[in-house]
Amino acid sequence: MLIAAPAPETLMAADFDEPVFDDDFVRSATFTEPSASERARAPGKRERRRERRNARRAAHSGGPRFRRRGQREPSHRTAVFQVLAGILVLFAISFALWWWNSGARDSEEPVQPVVPTVTNSPAPVPTTAVPTVIPEA
Repeated sequence: MLIAAPAPETLMAADFDEPVFDDDFVRSATFTEPSASERARAPGKRERRRERRNARRAAHSGGPRFRRRGQREPSHRTAVFQVLAGILVLFAISFALWWWNSGARDSEEPVQPVVPTVTNSPAPVPTTAVPTVIPEA
């Protein structure tokens, strides 16, 4: 089954003589800055309330669980303590797992080791004689 390829004219998105953006798009996308008189006046009641609400939301964005009393970085001593506490926790976990896997300690009789059982049958006899002298090469 043969599939016809589209004509080369239809592959291009726009011709080179056409502008990529039309005038309506450019007019609607322009950003107008406030005039000098608009910048000079004091913000209204609604704008001040909106700014306070946004500032409050930004201050509480971490939620109540992650809020710190002071907005300072933790000290070096605190960081060292946290690392040592983490190492101690990992050591405690590894010791507990070792203790758990090492067996019972409260049994009265000692644990008998498991040894392979050996039958009393005689060893197989070799069918050929074992050479006593190594031949030279």
